[in-house]
Amino acid sequence: MQKSTPQKVLLIGAGPAGLTAAAELTENGLHTTILEKDPEFVGGISRTARYKGYRFDIGGHRFFSKSAEITEWWRKRLPDDFIQVRRMSRIFYGGKFYDYPLRAMNALGNLGLWTSSLCMLSYLKSRLFPIHPEKSFADWVSNRFGSKLFNIFFKTYTEKVWGMPCHEISADWAAQRIKGLSLLNAVWHALMPQKKKKGGDALVKTLIDRFEYPRLGPGMMWEKTRDDLLKAGSEVHMGLRAKKIRREGSRVSGIQSEDLQGQTKEWTADAYILTMPLQETALAFDPPLADSAVQAAQRLKYRDFLTVALMVRRTELFPDNWIYVHDPSVKLGRIQNFNNWSPEMVPNHETTCLGLEYFCFEGDNLWTLPDQELIELGKKSWPSSAWSMRTKSWMDVWCVCPNLILSMDPAIRMTSAPSALNWKSWKTCKWWAVTECTNTTTRTTP
Repeated sequence: MQKSTPQKVLLIGAGPAGLTAAAELTENGLHTTILEKDPEFVGGISRTARYKGYRFDIGGHRFFSKSAEITEWWRKRLPDDFIQVRRMSRIFYGGKFYDYPLRAMNALGNLGLWTSSLCMLSYLKSRLFPIHPEKSFADWVSNRFGSKLFNIFFKTYTEKVWGMPCHEISADWAAQRIKGLSLLNAVWHALMPQKKKKGGDALVKTLIDRFEYPRLGPGMMWEKTRDDLLKAGSEVHMGLRAKKIRREGSRVSGIQSEDLQGQTKEWTADAYILTMPLQETALAFDPPLADSAVQAAQRLKYRDFLTVALMVRRTELFPDNWIYVHDPSVKLGRIQNFNNWSPEMVPNHETTCLGLEYFCFEGDNLWTLPDQELIELGKKSWPSSAWSMRTKSWMDVWCVCPNLILSMDPAIRMTSAPSALNWKSWKTCKWWAVTECTNTTTRTTP
């Protein structure tokens, strides 16, 4: 293939996968065209949302890799825009804060002598009499931490996130998600200073205490990648979803797109890369796939993710980047403090931007909550504890920006075969109306 006659590649989706693939192809002399269904943002779930100068993640996205090639790719895109962030995250459970990663003295002090003793006995039991075979998330974690610690630090939060009992979540997923983590290495990390090994980092990624972060959020990376593609002559078309994937036998022959007004257009290329959600991809083929494939795709589900961004007239509310809320009395799953990710995420340094994160399914009670009730939920759903009483006394919420986003992070459900996995994928939903709050006066703006 000569560079003077580059192949044409059509990519569906301007998330990290699509943009990275397009960048690599473009640098190797190919012409790329990307179709993205979001009318405004690139980056998928790694985009950075904006509201009145405030920036916030859809979740929180650390930049950390043991691969020098990946790190070099990041730095090539943003050579002067990465900052070093000290990680601090805690678990809120039973009215107390627990350092995460776990620190022995902090955990023992919060749990108390009796509960700590029960945790150690439970751990010893798991080592002497492990569960075999490991079929579920509950089995996998209990074998490595003991059932007592599993119930305290894993069960409630995991079930909030994935909306299913821990015994229905695959052990294979647990092994991938928290690879290499056990009670012994967590305690060892808490007690002993960590040193980097030659050629890689010694720490399990769950335990790292520093990470890199673009000063304007992760969307900065993908916006820069898009801009580089446009400068190189590639095309990025926003507000176009892939309605149909044309195929001839086992090969894709074209894409039919649809814009926000319902207008369609046919696209052809020499090669295609699809980064759509798996369910949407399988159901978009024309002619359709085999009945068994269609039926399998229809059984896939989405786990939904909702963020309410609160702008608060206070600084230094708490030192954490994020707090996991294990308290089962509230639906709130995690609290992000975007000031502590990067000070440039907020336009006014006398304020703080918090991201309150909830997890739901499309159509459930949380999903269908009216705008104003969602906003009130965000303001009131602090855990019912002494801590929440303190925060209410110095929190003056003046601006709320709620939005519904479906999570890309895949959940895995056990099927009849222990090794069979169903992945829940991502898709975008509507933005909720913005409401400004000043004391008791509320005004809704379109």
